[in-house]
Amino acid sequence: MLPIPVVILSVALFLALIANLALKPAFSTRLTAKCMIFAALAGLVIYGVGFAETTGSLAVSILRTPLSVTRMFVGINELSAIEGSTPVRTPMGVTIFWLVHMLAFFSTASAALVTIGAEVLRRLRLLLLRRGDLVILFGINDNTINVGKECLAQGSSVVFIAETADGTVIDDLNGMGMSVITGQDAVGSGKETIRTLHPLNRKITVFALDPSVDKNLYYALALKDALRNAGVAAENTRITLPGEEEIITSMLQVTPEEYGYGYVHVFDEGDLASRAMLRICPPWDLMEFDDSGRATEIFDCVVIGFGRFGQAALKRLVMNGQFAGSSFRAAVFSPNVTKEAGYLLTDSPSLFENYDISFFETDGRSREMFQYLSANLTTLKLIAVCTGDEDTDREISDSLMLFLKRRQAERIAVVQSSRRGARYQRTVGSPIQSQGIYTLAMLSAEEADRDAIVLNAVYDHSEKTDWEKWVACDTFSKMSSRASADYLPAFLKASGRTREQVAGGDWDLSPAMLNTLGEAEHKRWTAFHFAMGYSVMNSREFDVNAETYRRLLAEGKEAGYRISKNQLGRTHACLVPWEELDELSARENAVTGRNVDYRQMDIDNVLALPRLLRGREGNG
Repeated sequence: MLPIPVVILSVALFLALIANLALKPAFSTRLTAKCMIFAALAGLVIYGVGFAETTGSLAVSILRTPLSVTRMFVGINELSAIEGSTPVRTPMGVTIFWLVHMLAFFSTASAALVTIGAEVLRRLRLLLLRRGDLVILFGINDNTINVGKECLAQGSSVVFIAETADGTVIDDLNGMGMSVITGQDAVGSGKETIRTLHPLNRKITVFALDPSVDKNLYYALALKDALRNAGVAAENTRITLPGEEEIITSMLQVTPEEYGYGYVHVFDEGDLASRAMLRICPPWDLMEFDDSGRATEIFDCVVIGFGRFGQAALKRLVMNGQFAGSSFRAAVFSPNVTKEAGYLLTDSPSLFENYDISFFETDGRSREMFQYLSANLTTLKLIAVCTGDEDTDREISDSLMLFLKRRQAERIAVVQSSRRGARYQRTVGSPIQSQGIYTLAMLSAEEADRDAIVLNAVYDHSEKTDWEKWVACDTFSKMSSRASADYLPAFLKASGRTREQVAGGDWDLSPAMLNTLGEAEHKRWTAFHFAMGYSVMNSREFDVNAETYRRLLAEGKEAGYRISKNQLGRTHACLVPWEELDELSARENAVTGRNVDYRQMDIDNVLALPRLLRGREGNG
C-alpha cells in the first residue's frame, strides 16, 4: 500500500495538470494564488499550534513554523513532529492536515506547469511562425487583436510586436494560436527578431496599429531597413498604418531608386469611419428616383460635430449626395466650428462656395439644433453624429431617435461615426447595424478597395495585373478611384436594377436614363474635386494654357499636359455644370484638333458598370 504522502502528492499533481488543461490561463492562475494563500494560512495555524504544544517553547515554535510551512509547498510534511497535538489529534484533524498539504503542493505544481507550459507554448508558436504567409501586428490592443483573429482564420501565421506585454495577455494570445515578441530588439526590428520571423521568400503583411501614430511610423521605418538588410523582396511586403497618406506613403513605398514596402496603405480614422458610414447607410438609399433616374427631392443632411470625424463625414456626404435633378444641403452644428475647420475651409473653399452648407456654432444637444430639426423635418434625409466622443454620440443619437419617433419622422436616418466605425439603427427598437474600421474589410486594400482596383484597371490598358496597376497609382488617383467605386451602387438605385442584373448584362438604358446617370456621375466627380481642394479654372488660365499649347505645337514639341487641368494649382475647367460641358469640349478641340467629348466621358463611365461588376466578381 502506498504511503499517504505519496498519494497526496500524486493527487495534487494530477489536479494541477487537470486545472491547467481544462481552465483558462487567467482563471487557473487565480485559482493557484487562492490555494497558495489558503494553504499558507492554514499551515501557520496547524504547525504553530502543534509546535507550541509539543515543544512547550514559544521561541522554537516561532522558528520552526515558517520553515515547516515552506516545506509544505515542496511536498514535505512534519506530521510526526506535531503528532498528538490538538490540530491532528482526531481523524478529522489529520484529514485536514493532509488536505492543506495537498493544496500547498497543488499550488506549487500548478505554478510550475503554468510557467513551463507557457514557455513551451511560446517557443512552439515562434517555431510555427516560419510557415506560410506572415502577418505582423505592431501594438497589442483590442484593434490589433481583432485583426489578428481575422488573419489567423485565413491561415496566416500571426505575430504581435510590442515593447512590453502583460503575461496573461501573452498566454491568451498564445492560446488562440498567435505569437508575441516583446522588447527593444522587437520594436527596433533587431537581428534576433528578424531571424525569429524568418522573412525570406514569404508574403509579409504588416499592420502597425499602436495608439501612437509616431511609434507606428518609427516601427515601419525600422522594419523596412531590417527587411532590406535581410534581402526580402519588396514585392512580398505590404503595410497598413494610420496617418496622412500623401506624406507617409512616399516615405515607405518602394521606388526604382529606393527599397520600400511593395504596397503602403495609409489611412485616416475619420476618412475610414466615413466610408464605414457610407456602407451601412448610403445617401441613395434615402432618395426616390423617377423613371428616367432623376431624383425627385434634394439631399438634405445635418452633421453634428466638426472635428476629424465630422469633417470627413461632411466631405463623404457631399461626394455621395449628388444626383441628377437634385441639390445638396447641409447644416453643421458644433460649438467649435471656427476653431476646428480652419484647414478645411481654407484648403477646400470651393466646397463651401458651390454647395449650401451652413454652420451653427452650437452644440448638437442645443435648443437651436432641435428648432432647426423641427423646421426641416420634411426635407431632411440623414443626421451624422460625429462629436469625437462615443458617449456623447450615443446620448445625442438616442435623443434624436426619440424626437423623430414622436414626430413620425423616423425615415430620417441617424448615423454615428467615430473611431469605432459607424453605427446605425433605422428606427427605435430595430436591429443595430455597425461597421468597425479596424477590420480586414476596411484595412486590407484587397478587400476595402476591391471595386476601386477593378475600376482603375478597366481604364489602364497596360499588360500589368490589376494589383500592379493599383500599386503604380499615385495617391490622388487612388482617392479618385475609391470615390468613383463607392458611388457605383447609386447608379443601380437610380436605374431600378440590381447588381446581379447589371453584371448579367441588363444595362440597356434609354437615352434619357443614360443622360441622367451621366449627369449624376459628373456631379459626383465635381463634388470629389471640390472636396479635394480643386476650383474651377477661369477663362484667363485656360487661354494661357491654350496659347502655350499652340506655341509648343508650332515648335514641333509634344505638349505633355492638358490645357483644361492644372494639377499643381488644383484647377480644372471641367468643374462646371453638366450643361456647359459641350461648349468646353468644343473650345478645347478648337485648340488641340482632337475630338474630346467631356459629356461622353461621364456617360462612358456609366456604360462601364457591367464590366466593373463582372471584374469585381472575377477578383472576389
